[in-house]
Amino acid sequence: MAGIKVLFQIACLCAGTFAAFQPREHITRLLSTKDGLGTFLNPAAVVKPRYRYWLPDASVKPEYVAQDIAELGARGAGGIQFLNYYNYGGSSGSAATDWNVYGYGTSAYREVLKAALQAHKDNALVMDFSMGPQSGQGVPAEPDNPGLAWDLVSYNATILNGSYSGPLPGWERGDLVSALTFAVYNATNKTDASGPQSQRNYTEYIISAKSLTEVTDLVQKDGSITTTVDSVEGAQYYLLYASYAQRSYARACVASSSHPENILQNGSFAVDHFSETGARVTTKFLEDYILIDGIKELMMDVGNYIWEDSVEIPSYTYWTPALPELFENEHNYSIMKYLPLLAGNEGYISTPGGPVQFITDSNETDSGVIADFRSTLSIGLSDYLQNLTGWTQQFLGLQFSQQVGYNMPVDMLQLIPDVDAPETETLAFSNRIDGYRQFCGPANLAGKSVISIELGADIIRTYIQTWSDILSEANRAFVAGVNQMSIHGATYSHDYANTTWPGYTSFQYLFAGQHSRHQPAWDVGYKQVNDYLARVQFVLQSGTPRVDVVFWDKQTAQNPSIPSLYQSDDLVHKGYTYTYLSPENFDLDAAYVENGVLAPSRQQFKALIIRENDTMTVDGVEHLKTYAKAGLPIVLSGGLPYAYASSEDDSVEKSRETLKGLLSLDNVHQVPVDTFPDVLGSIGIEPRTQIDGDGTWYTTWTEFPNSDVYVFIYNEGSDSKGNITFATAGTPYLLNPWTGDQAPILEYSSTDGKTTIPFALKSNETRIVQFDHSQEAKASVHVIPSQEPMLGFVVDESSGGAWAKLALIEGLTSLALSSGKEIELPTRQQLSPSFSLSNWSVTVEQWLPPSDLFDVETIANKSNVTTTVSGPELSSWSDLNLTDSSGVGYYTSSFAWSSTTNDSGAYLVAPPVQQPIVGFLNDKELPPMDISNPTVDVTPFLVDGANTVTLKTASTLWDTLLPIWSDLLTGGDAPVISAGAIGYGLSQNGIFGQVQIVPYQLVKVR
Repeated sequence: MAGIKVLFQIACLCAGTFAAFQPREHITRLLSTKDGLGTFLNPAAVVKPRYRYWLPDASVKPEYVAQDIAELGARGAGGIQFLNYYNYGGSSGSAATDWNVYGYGTSAYREVLKAALQAHKDNALVMDFSMGPQSGQGVPAEPDNPGLAWDLVSYNATILNGSYSGPLPGWERGDLVSALTFAVYNATNKTDASGPQSQRNYTEYIISAKSLTEVTDLVQKDGSITTTVDSVEGAQYYLLYASYAQRSYARACVASSSHPENILQNGSFAVDHFSETGARVTTKFLEDYILIDGIKELMMDVGNYIWEDSVEIPSYTYWTPALPELFENEHNYSIMKYLPLLAGNEGYISTPGGPVQFITDSNETDSGVIADFRSTLSIGLSDYLQNLTGWTQQFLGLQFSQQVGYNMPVDMLQLIPDVDAPETETLAFSNRIDGYRQFCGPANLAGKSVISIELGADIIRTYIQTWSDILSEANRAFVAGVNQMSIHGATYSHDYANTTWPGYTSFQYLFAGQHSRHQPAWDVGYKQVNDYLARVQFVLQSGTPRVDVVFWDKQTAQNPSIPSLYQSDDLVHKGYTYTYLSPENFDLDAAYVENGVLAPSRQQFKALIIRENDTMTVDGVEHLKTYAKAGLPIVLSGGLPYAYASSEDDSVEKSRETLKGLLSLDNVHQVPVDTFPDVLGSIGIEPRTQIDGDGTWYTTWTEFPNSDVYVFIYNEGSDSKGNITFATAGTPYLLNPWTGDQAPILEYSSTDGKTTIPFALKSNETRIVQFDHSQEAKASVHVIPSQEPMLGFVVDESSGGAWAKLALIEGLTSLALSSGKEIELPTRQQLSPSFSLSNWSVTVEQWLPPSDLFDVETIANKSNVTTTVSGPELSSWSDLNLTDSSGVGYYTSSFAWSSTTNDSGAYLVAPPVQQPIVGFLNDKELPPMDISNPTVDVTPFLVDGANTVTLKTASTLWDTLLPIWSDLLTGGDAPVISAGAIGYGLSQNGIFGQVQIVPYQLVKVR
C-alpha cells in the first residue's frame, strides 16, 4: 500500500508538473507581458520581495551595510526598505552611541545612506526609503514650525449662579479655538476595561445639545471673559469650556542633546498629517539635509518608493489649524460649538482614549457631528498624502508609499487611492484575509499596480518564526489582492556598540524576523523562498484583478485591529471572490456601470452587497441609484440600513426614501441575512472559479493586457482535493513559482467556454494556472479527469506527442481521452510500488554562540554531531538525541535503480517541512521544492545502480539562543521579555516522517 499512501501527496502536482519540452511560443509571450517586470522565470528586482532593514544609527560601517544588502540580493531579495530605526525613535531603548554625531540627517548618516544606495546600484537592486526616523512620521524642525503635529486640548470651569467672570480656563495653553458654555445633566466616572494594557478611566458627561453656546467673541485680549447661561431643566451644573490648538511635540525621534545647538541635535518631531503644510516640513528637510552630496541622483537611479509607516502619533484629538475652515466649507456649519464631542478619542485610536467624554442628549447630533469631523480629517490627510505623492514624483521621479489610514479616525478606504503604492501589514490586520480584502478593493479600483504588505511582524516570535509561518502569511495576503512583500525584517549583522551575538535585534527582541547571515537557513532555502514570492508577485502585478462581488464598507474611523467584516466562509467554499469599497471610492473614474457590471475596466464586479448594519452616506446612495438604473445587481441583506455618516437630517431622510425606492427595480434584491451564495446563484451570478472540493481553497483571478487569465490558488485548510471550474477557455498551463517552470495541463475537461481541472492540495499549498488566449484551447487530445489526477505529463512540443506519468493507483485501469478513445493502463503487476528510504545518516551542523558573546562578526561556532536511523521514520533532532541547538541538518540515504525495468522515472517525496528543504541526488542539486509538499521529479538525475540522496534543512536560531537569552544585549538593552515568559521551550527541528521514491511509467496519450 506504500504506493497508494504517497499518491495523494504527489498528485497535488495536478495535471503536469514538469514538461520535458517547454512550449517556446508560450514562454516568449510570458516574457513580454509587461515592460520592466522581467519574466516569470526571472522577475526584475522591482518585483522581488524587499526586506525592511533596521539601521541602528549612523555609527555602523557603511561597507558592512553594503555587504548586508549584497547578501540579501544574492538570496533573491529585490532590495531593502531602508528604515532609520534609531531604537524606534528612542522609544525602544536609549542611544548606545553619540547621536549628535551619528543622528538622522548628519554627515555620518548621509555617508551610510549613500553607501546603501550605491550597494543597490552595484547589485542591480531597488531601494525604498523611509522619509524620517522611526516610522517616517516626522523630521528635525524648529519647535515653532507651523507644520508640526497639532492636538486639540480643552479646559473647563464651573459656572456658578448662572454667570462667570474671570480668566478663561487654560488661557495661554495654546492657540484659542473656541469657548463654549453648556448644561451638564450628570457626570459619571467610568472604566473601560477592554484589556489590562488598554484600560481607560474617564469621566462621562451627559450634556444638553440645545444649551451648547459659543462665546468665543466674549474673550478679551487678556484672556478674561464674562458670560451668563440660561437655565436648563434637569441640569446639575454648567461649564465654561475652552478649546486650544497646541503643537503636540510628539517625537519621531528623541533629542540627542539636552542643550541642542541645531535642529539635528533636537531629534525629530511628528509633522501635521492633515495639511500640505505638514508634508512640506518633511520634503523641505529632505531637500536641505538628505538629498544632497550626490544622494538625490543615486536615489533617482535606484530608488523605488519614498515610504512612511503606519501613523502612530499620540493624541486624544487630532487637529490642524485650518480645520474649522475646511469643516465649514464641506458641511455648511461651524464645528466650534461641538468641540466637546471630540474629546473622547478622535486621535490615535490604538490608545484607550482621553480622561473625559462628552455625550449630548441627542445621539443623532453626536454621531452626525463626529462623522463630519472625521470626514474633514480624511480630507486633510488626503491633502497631506497627495502633496507627498506629487513631490516624490516631481522632485525624484519616484513613487510614494504609505501604510494608509488605520490607527486614525479617518476612512481608510477613501484614502488608499491617494498614494502610489498603499501598504498594509500582518500585525494590525492580524493576518486576516478579510482585512486585506478591505484594503485592496479601493487600491485595485484606483488602478494601483502594487499593493504591498509589511510581512511577518509577528510579536514574541523573535528568532523562532519559520519560513512556513511567513509563507502562510504571504499566501493569505496574495489571495486577498496584495502583490508585494516587504519582509519584516533584515538587520545590521555586524558589530555594534554593546551588542552581543547574533547581532543587532530590533524592538528589544520582541518581534520577528531578524533576517541576517546569522540565520542557519541563510544558505539553505532563502533564495528558493524569495524566488517563489517574486514569481507570484510577477503574476499578480502584471495584470488586472477581477473580483466577483463587492461589499459596501463605510467606516468613519478605521478600527485599528481591522476585524473581519464578513466572517462566514460560505462564499469562499463556492469559489466566489469578493472585496470592499467605501462609497467615497465611487467618485473614482473607474467606478461606473456598463452592461450591468461595476468597474468594467478594473475588477468587473457582478454585484454589490449592502447589509442592514452598514453605514450609509447621502452621496453614496445617489451613486447606488445611478448604478441600479444602469443594471447593476444590488443585494440588500436584511432590513434597509438606518445609520448615516452625516448630520444633514433632511438629506438623510431623502436618501432613505431613495434607497427604499430602489427596491422596485428588478435588479435590486432584498434578501434574508447572510444567504449570499444561494441568492447570487438564483440571480445568475456565478463565481469565476467554481469550487467543488473538500477543502478551503481561495483563488485570485488576474487578467493580463493580452487577455490571458492567471489564477492563483491557495489551500488554507487541511490536505484536500476537488475540481475547479474556471469561467474561461484557452490553453491551460501550470506555472510552478518554486522553479519557474511552465508546463501545459493535459488533464481537464471543457464545455461552454469553461474549463474544469482537478486538484489535490496539501495544507498551505498553492497553484498558478494560466489560460493562454492567443489561441483557442488546442483541439489536440487531452486526458479527461479521473478520480485521481495524473502525476504529470511529458510533452514533445515539436511532434505534439504527450505521455502521462503513471504511478501505482488503486482501481485505475484506463484513461479516457477527449477524442473518445480509452487507453488501457499497465496492470498493478507491471507498475513498481513506491518505497521509503531508510538507513539514514543524519548530521547536524550545530550553530552555537562564539566563545566571546560580543563577537558578532563570527557567523556561528559550528560543530557537527551525527547519528544513524536504520528505519524509514525520521524525527526531530532532539528525539534522535542529536542536539538541542540550532543548525543545519544533512540527511543522506541511498537506493538502487535500474533502467532495465518498466519504470520510466521517479519522484522523490518528502514530508512537509517548516523550513526550506534543499535536495541533491548523486551530488547534483535538485530543483527547488515547495515546503508544503516537497516533491520533485528526479528522473534526469538517476543513474543505474546506487543513487545517493542528500537533503538539507535548517532550523531557526531559537534553540541556540534559549540557554543564553538572559545574556543577550542590543545597544546595552536586554530582551524585554524573558525566555521563561515567552514560554516556547525547544523547537522540533528537522524532517519528520518518511521520504519516499515513487516510480512511474510513461503512457502515451497522443
